[in-house]
Amino acid sequence: MREICYDHGGGGGGLQSPDFSAAHDVITRTIPVDTFVARYRVEHPQVIEALRVYPPLCYLLGRVTDEPQIRDSHPDGVERHVYYLSEGSGMFGLTHPEDAMRWRGIFNHIMGTARQVYWLADRLTRATTAERETFGQRGFDVSTFVAINPLILRDFMFISHAGRRQMDEYNWHGLRDAVHPSGDSGKNTIELLRAERADPTFLDLMRVEMHADHLAVTADSGLFPDMVDNVLTYPDWTFGQKPQSLSERFSGLRKSGRAEVNVLDILERCGTAFERALKEIVSPTIFEDMAHAGPHEWETRIRQTYCAASGLTVAEVFPGYLQQFPQAAGR
Repeated sequence: MREICYDHGGGGGGLQSPDFSAAHDVITRTIPVDTFVARYRVEHPQVIEALRVYPPLCYLLGRVTDEPQIRDSHPDGVERHVYYLSEGSGMFGLTHPEDAMRWRGIFNHIMGTARQVYWLADRLTRATTAERETFGQRGFDVSTFVAINPLILRDFMFISHAGRRQMDEYNWHGLRDAVHPSGDSGKNTIELLRAERADPTFLDLMRVEMHADHLAVTADSGLFPDMVDNVLTYPDWTFGQKPQSLSERFSGLRKSGRAEVNVLDILERCGTAFERALKEIVSPTIFEDMAHAGPHEWETRIRQTYCAASGLTVAEVFPGYLQQFPQAAGR
């Protein structure tokens, strides 16, 4: 099984089918990058360039209060000055160092999940006829393989948690206004994307962050029939701040109390069913293969840009990334 260490859609060569790039470009070229840059007064040249190369990152921009409002130790126990979100998502292009450090955990999760989604999507686009037939025999909808586009699914993962800061500030600080509409990241994200007139493909994929629809359809079968749903959820559920097993991840989610236990039980069962199929049909070491794939030029570049906007370094903000991929330090 080959490791994917080349870039797509951001300069550099690639081995991906042109069809993937063509469909991806149809979605991303309609995002008005310059409008976002002007609206959020983005000035850092590295951030502007990253937005032009990876347009969906525009949906992670935002504006915060000019001055810190309080001091607080959420989410990592380190007390810092806190800037409240005043517009948008507030997950990328952060210019205050303390702000960038405060939200680095969720951004690290976003990038790690995107990496794993990209790898798994690429692998399944190359599934043999026999592999696809076997997935079908296990209850998965083989017709949905055609919707697996590594570039589109990667880009969706960039923005799938866009409403997380809104949720956390709603819950941690009691903020109740148009910028903080609810304590639900999925609802916040889809409303942000709708307000920005995001492509319908991204809006449709938000179903994986709005689990009720899945549960109604799949609770009896114990799996997600749609292969895209599995490609988006399994890599997410096996990456918290680093690769981790489903049992580890769901143990942490249960302790967090952010979702009902019976819902987590159903989701874990669906994830386990897909993982079992991957191991038996594709590779017995699928978890390890996915966890160690990388680094990708696009991920390193985006992480560097997240840090540069606030004058920090990747070593300061994402030490775990460099520990996993020390070769990325020289890029």
